[in-house]
Amino acid sequence: MARDERTEAGHRDRLARDAWSQITRLFLSQQDRRSEVAAKMGLAATDLISLFHIPPDVGVIQRDLAEHWACDPSWVTARIDRLENLGLVERRPGATDRRVKAVWLTDEGRATRDAGLDAFNRPPDLLLGLSTRDLSALARALGQLDLPDPTQILTRARAAAD
Repeated sequence: MARDERTEAGHRDRLARDAWSQITRLFLSQQDRRSEVAAKMGLAATDLISLFHIPPDVGVIQRDLAEHWACDPSWVTARIDRLENLGLVERRPGATDRRVKAVWLTDEGRATRDAGLDAFNRPPDLLLGLSTRDLSALARALGQLDLPDPTQILTRARAAAD
């Protein structure tokens, strides 16, 4: 690699690190928003975030949630028990194995999930302080990234169908 290419690569690396550092700082500076949004809905932040990971029109097996969240299945059981007690989810027998329970959002759970996502998607004031030109450049740059939707769970049923 020629010196100019190494210099350009080093410059790109520094810019990428600076951009990532700012994105991280922005995300971390907004942690209290999660709790505020959830509290306004009468929920804990973990309740609301758990709802985000349950597909609106598809049941999801608790084992799939445990894999998606990279956690112990007993923690998922506790989360789902709480959401079920709040009337936001229900457990139904699995389509192919009645011993397996799938978690489905109730109508109230779907409405709560949608309202929570809407509130989370409102930009923080820090971003609204940027100029239209800067916001446009930021949106264009981030829009070029092929980002997966972290709320989409590859369920065993969907994987078998693909």
